[in-house]
Amino acid sequence: MTRSRSALALPIAAALLAGCAVDGDFPSLAPRPQERGISMAEPRRAPVAVPSDSGLRLRILELRRQAAEGERAFDAAFPAADRASARASAPESESWIEAQQALSRLEASRGAVTEALVQLDRLATERADTPTNDEDYAAIHATIGVVQDIADRQDERLSRLRARLSR
Repeated sequence: MTRSRSALALPIAAALLAGCAVDGDFPSLAPRPQERGISMAEPRRAPVAVPSDSGLRLRILELRRQAAEGERAFDAAFPAADRASARASAPESESWIEAQQALSRLEASRGAVTEALVQLDRLATERADTPTNDEDYAAIHATIGVVQDIADRQDERLSRLRARLSR
């Protein structure tokens, strides 16, 4: 009889001890970026003396134009989403669902801006490893800044509409 009690006591004690951990703000056990071989730092590049790349400059202009078209599409879709979210009533009501659909259409209109930003980031990463003159490299980063500003403004406007619907 004592043997069966001791055999039962061990699993019970282990289960009780498992619940004794103190809640707290412990560091994550997930692999850190450096442990995965992924750098979180901006790519570094050595300055090189090469002529300006006209194809690169055209690609940068094309991506800037794409972002501008995406900005116009968002601006055109915003008033309808704004009106729909202003007249939305209780969650899951017909007007609330219409507002959600308008927000989805507005979010979709951001595609061109988002894609331009992704392509510019990819271009910057690729060019960090390719001989690129300072002016071309600076043009990439300046355009990233412009497109990121557009994306940030769109995100802020969308956030205001979402907040209106969550009340």
